[in-house]
Amino acid sequence: MGGNGESQSGDLRAHEWQIAADYRYFHADDFFFGSRQATPPAQYFGQPLIIDVHSVNLNVTYALTDRFNLRLTVPLSHGSQSRFYADTVRHVVSAGGLGDVGLVGTYWLFDSHKHHVGNAAVGVGVKTATGRNGIKRNFYFADGSTVLHPIDQSVELGDGGWGIILQGQAFRRVGTRAFAYFTGSYLLTPRNQTNVLRMPPSTIRYSVSDVYTGRLGVSYSIAPERGISASLGGRIDGIPYHDLLGANDGFRRPGYVVFVDPGISFQRGRSVWMFSAPMRVAARLATQQLATSSGGRIGAGDLAKVVVFFGYARRF
Repeated sequence: MGGNGESQSGDLRAHEWQIAADYRYFHADDFFFGSRQATPPAQYFGQPLIIDVHSVNLNVTYALTDRFNLRLTVPLSHGSQSRFYADTVRHVVSAGGLGDVGLVGTYWLFDSHKHHVGNAAVGVGVKTATGRNGIKRNFYFADGSTVLHPIDQSVELGDGGWGIILQGQAFRRVGTRAFAYFTGSYLLTPRNQTNVLRMPPSTIRYSVSDVYTGRLGVSYSIAPERGISASLGGRIDGIPYHDLLGANDGFRRPGYVVFVDPGISFQRGRSVWMFSAPMRVAARLATQQLATSSGGRIGAGDLAKVVVFFGYARRF
């Protein structure tokens, strides 16, 4: 999701800058059917789909005041999808380049000079549609023929629509060296669907879907004199059945993935290094066409066991 970096900037003072880079990598080869891991269906000849995505968010933050800052996020990514086609041969398609650029303004609700024990912030911003979402690669048929066709959503550079970014974060001291934390974001996408078709012979276009993520946990200062802290919490990433704004036509992969989220950070002066490796503990996939008002039909797709995050930030 463009415009939504992992780095935070809660300690910036008026007129300070922060430059940050967040790297993310995941390797997905676990095929899920609903909430259980399963063998890939006959259309993939029982062979796993393999998805690899490397992405970097370049973040520039400027604090207009002690409580209000603006962050520009420029995402870059390279993704590949490997699968068996109807010609019974495994082929790899890939795409790389600029994603959807975002700009977010964040406001801290309480004066940080007076509220060292805890604070909360809200953010609102915009996600542009700078990332290409109709990149074409060869699609292989049983007779050996090929046709250029848009790649799968999983490795697209953008979602094809503008969006509204809503964010929130909070922290609270819960011990001499420990803080509880929360961060969350929701991307509102008013556009219904793109002009990009799914794989042949489908005539269904891709949906421009809302996206959400949330983290909740505790951070503990292991060695304050050396700036070393560790954290442990939970993380959820998901796509809802229905967008909050606009229609919900087209194809999407709604559902959620829950992770246990361990991390470590190291601060030296104005620089901070961060590492985390969320590990999947639960998931549920469905289709967006609701069979009843209480739930959706079972969906399928590939999920990663672990997602790797590495970040660096420096204040000026």
